[in-house]
Amino acid sequence: MYIYFIIASLFILGICVGSFLNVLIYRLEDKKRKNLGGRSFCPHCEKQIDWHDNIPVVSWLLLQGKCRSCKKYISVQYPLVELSTGLVFAVLIVIPSGAIAESRNPLELMNLLFWLFFASSLIAIFVYDLKHQIIPDEIIYTVLVFGLVYVGINTLLGGNLPYLTDHLLSGLIAGGFFYSLAAVSNGKWMGGGDIKLVAFMGLILGWQGVLIALYVAFILGAIVGVFALLSGEKKLGSKIPFGPFLVIGTFVGLTYGEKIISFYVKIFM
Repeated sequence: MYIYFIIASLFILGICVGSFLNVLIYRLEDKKRKNLGGRSFCPHCEKQIDWHDNIPVVSWLLLQGKCRSCKKYISVQYPLVELSTGLVFAVLIVIPSGAIAESRNPLELMNLLFWLFFASSLIAIFVYDLKHQIIPDEIIYTVLVFGLVYVGINTLLGGNLPYLTDHLLSGLIAGGFFYSLAAVSNGKWMGGGDIKLVAFMGLILGWQGVLIALYVAFILGAIVGVFALLSGEKKLGSKIPFGPFLVIGTFVGLTYGEKIISFYVKIFM
């Protein structure tokens, strides 16, 4: 029963954090409103939203996706981000890799807190890059700093120097690889935000996890790119934001990285 209570609690926490992420994304889009303080308001009429109309997911459904004052449509992004964050938070406690489990070990609990923060940041990156084809520096530099803190604490508490070497080198090599892609293509293949995001991925996942993450990201990117060309959504040479694929790859690398590596080892070795 304990684990079910924790899962439910994390889901509720997640949808509340998702509501904050929507505010963060909107106010990063509107450069005049970078201050995250103040009450939430309708993006159309800018009327402040009462608390009973600001309950994550529930209020959007009850209002049928419309503002109570101006009756204009409120994007489905809002409940989707809230639900996605809730589901990711709930999954992080029981992921198959065992990197974060229901154990009450202090190190694992600390890792869970770090990953709740990382997951929130990655979801914000996913949405922002999908909408604007750019990864905000305000988010990526923050997670890079916290990524270094995460690796440093795990190294100190675990007394595992190879862990530090693995994760630092993975971040440098992955970031360097994407930097070379950007340099060769004059920024057409990869942007600066992608370079920093991949460096962060290598830093927190290690070499095995980041290999799986990049493999998944490139496969998904290729599939979506082909479908976009065939459907006429994109033309040859058009830009497709790569950040969302990297975010999905990161979650796959965390949750199934060890199992995928073991599967390949058994087959090919």
